[in-house]
Amino acid sequence: MTEAYDALRARLGRSAELYGARGASPTVNAMLADPLGAPTLAIAITDRIDAAARVAPVDVHALLVESARLFDLEAPSDDLGPAMADAMLARASDWEARLALAVELLGDAARELDDALSAIPVEERPALRDATNSLLTAFATNVYPTMEEAHGRTCKSLLSIDRPALLRAAGWAAIVARPDFWMPLRDEARRRAAGSTARLDGVEGKLIEVRDTPLGPVVIGGFAKNRYARPLALAVDFGGDDVWSAAATSAEPEHPVCVVVDLFGNDLYEPAAEVEVGRPAQGGACLGIAILCDQFGDDRYRGGRLAQGAAAGGVGVLVDLQGKDEYQGDAYVQGAACFGVGLLVEVAGDDSFDAALYAQGMAGPIAIGMCVDVAGKDLRRATGRYPSSYGTAGEFMAMSQGCAIGMRTLAEGKVHVAGGFGILVDGGGDDRSTVGEFGYGIGYYLGTGIVRDRGGDDVVEASRYGIATGAHQAVGLVLDDDGDDRYVNRHVASIAGNWDHMVSILVDARGDDVYEAGGISLGSSTITSFAALIDGAGKDRYDAGGSDLALGACGHADDVRNGTRSVALFMDLAGKDEYAQVNAAPPPAEGFTALRKRTDTHEGKSAESGIGLFVDQVATKRR
Repeated sequence: MTEAYDALRARLGRSAELYGARGASPTVNAMLADPLGAPTLAIAITDRIDAAARVAPVDVHALLVESARLFDLEAPSDDLGPAMADAMLARASDWEARLALAVELLGDAARELDDALSAIPVEERPALRDATNSLLTAFATNVYPTMEEAHGRTCKSLLSIDRPALLRAAGWAAIVARPDFWMPLRDEARRRAAGSTARLDGVEGKLIEVRDTPLGPVVIGGFAKNRYARPLALAVDFGGDDVWSAAATSAEPEHPVCVVVDLFGNDLYEPAAEVEVGRPAQGGACLGIAILCDQFGDDRYRGGRLAQGAAAGGVGVLVDLQGKDEYQGDAYVQGAACFGVGLLVEVAGDDSFDAALYAQGMAGPIAIGMCVDVAGKDLRRATGRYPSSYGTAGEFMAMSQGCAIGMRTLAEGKVHVAGGFGILVDGGGDDRSTVGEFGYGIGYYLGTGIVRDRGGDDVVEASRYGIATGAHQAVGLVLDDDGDDRYVNRHVASIAGNWDHMVSILVDARGDDVYEAGGISLGSSTITSFAALIDGAGKDRYDAGGSDLALGACGHADDVRNGTRSVALFMDLAGKDEYAQVNAAPPPAEGFTALRKRTDTHEGKSAESGIGLFVDQVATKRR
């Protein structure tokens, strides 16, 4: 088995080279080359993400540094980190100095952004924005959009963006988005509000101050309900149940930098109008930098596409610190990005997340998408609008919840771009996740999808290619630290089962868990792939759905064609377990270990196509 594993990892480690993808991350290459080391890498990555989300204020700088690290890019310097930011604030403690500092930092962000986009002439950026929207629309219904020459040209333009400069631009803007930048001014804001007559077209309600800048208006809102319905460079609102339009909370070439800080109130964030369905919103950016921070309140986020911490060719960030919040969106939402970085950080509250496609920690080509929920009993749903690409009645595409997907074609001479890192981190709470096809820790075409759940009794219901799976030279990982969890996916390629040059691993460390699976599942790999299901402790139940490709069984006729063997592991390391609907000989049992080999035939040639290990270990008491 060691020989088969070593041969497999050597083949997988050459995936980017063999399949001609642009922009493949060294990190995904490392995971493909060392599948058993992938969980350790993913734990380190998600530990850093979780730590950045738990500090006050949320360390957006650290999340940007992590985004650079994942692609081995030059990271934003410590000059943009919390220590230097604290020093800046200490030197600019009064109202005038603090506003002047904010304008200066936004100017720094704009200059870095212009450097990042320097390969794209300024006058051509609106047209590239429109072409990018067209590309994303095509990608929503066809995973091969670059078969069209126009979309291939758009990808090439987006690949020209200087990503380190883009991250630096976001780092400057993130300092202004910290609540502690503005909270010390609250008493002064109340005093100034009493006599203010400030007004601005497109903004209704009580304003404290309005300033014109080269980037657009800077607006300081008061303590009552306001409505913001126009593009803004900076908006800070001190209170009231406000209404924010898409234009006021997003960035595009015409208004490339936007920072919004809402400190108090139960706010409503509106989507773009139906005629502007491709326009970003709520910390959404296309060829720009948009950061939205909402400190307190039970808020409602209503988005269309490219919203709620999402970006295309830019950086979009949404940080919500407290409250019982509702997120609704269509596609490319809730921590999603293509050719950029999209971050959604939810710190506290029992929240609901509802989307249709490309959401909740989703990364497209050379992108980072993070959805981080630190605490709370949450509901996540990503399904229901885009019909199954396989024509399965009643099923829908999702590509969500820790999902990363590249753009590939089945033709030579077209543009192929590697996927990025789609990461979902849940810090605890009894959560329920429902996701359509391709969801919950899945990778596709040199993408890496990661789900890390730190605790809680969770339920996950998925469809085809769901729960630590994927296809075509990629990595899908689910890491659950604790809790009595239930994983349900009766479809093919499910729950640590995969297809075609994949690494898929589910590790559940503790808890009395239930696994309800279908074909190619529960530690089963096919076509030059590796899969593992490892359950550390607890009284567990495994239902294989009658599949003969489960519980360490692996292999496919195409392995014979490729001259490879797939490798799989199923390991239950402790606890009294139950097995149902098993199609394996000999059948699994407590304290049982078996080496499972499979032979297949391709064009008259028969050979071993897979080798797997089944282990059910009975824990021994310590002396």
